[in-house]
Amino acid sequence: MASHGSSKHQKRMAAPKSSPIARKVHVWLQKPNPGPHAKEHAMALGTMLVERLHICETQRLAKKLVTQGKVLVDGRKVASVKFPLGLMDIISIPALKKQFMIIIQSGELHAIEISEKTAATKLCRIMDKTVLDGGRIQLHLHDGRNIIIVREEDRFKTGDTLKLSIPKQTVQGFLKMEKGAICYIHQGRHSGQTAKLDQIVDREGSRRAEAALTSDGHSLITLKDYLFVVEQGFAVK
Repeated sequence: MASHGSSKHQKRMAAPKSSPIARKVHVWLQKPNPGPHAKEHAMALGTMLVERLHICETQRLAKKLVTQGKVLVDGRKVASVKFPLGLMDIISIPALKKQFMIIIQSGELHAIEISEKTAATKLCRIMDKTVLDGGRIQLHLHDGRNIIIVREEDRFKTGDTLKLSIPKQTVQGFLKMEKGAICYIHQGRHSGQTAKLDQIVDREGSRRAEAALTSDGHSLITLKDYLFVVEQGFAVK
């Protein structure tokens, strides 16, 4: 018989390497729903609450908190514990007065606790741009969002970072990928590090552009696509 869509189940042993979970304690793992982040770099909200943040002891309690609207992602209620969390997502638990940001270190998803002030803004990387009819520009962001602006307001380039307010999701400013910018490296051998951008090196043909950076006095090179421009003082525990 034909397969009707992809499997709704996920075995722990076959989970993506980005999920830092115990793999031999149980057979099954909560599989995140399709959503704004690729499955290779996403974790279900319920798994994060139970196994990483230890906010809940069981998935049943996690489901109860989520359905009651007591757990917010980017300042908004979500419908399911299977909501996929990814890079720079903000988790808020108002009853506990706790906020967390999702980051990637050494290829694994982690949640670091942040202040209420920091949680009021989400950073989103511009992945691509599309020209629309009527002189409008559509910005495609790393978390699946699309923001439409008029051509006269277009000051952005691919790789720049937008600062969105939470929960209104309005653009509050942006950070340019330029010399001197502070960048968070979210993939590759230097994943989890922050460094100052020295130079973008374009390559011929289909080879992807590289970036030369400096971190704690040491030089390093990575792909431009692995960079996420952040604000001064961005710290990863």
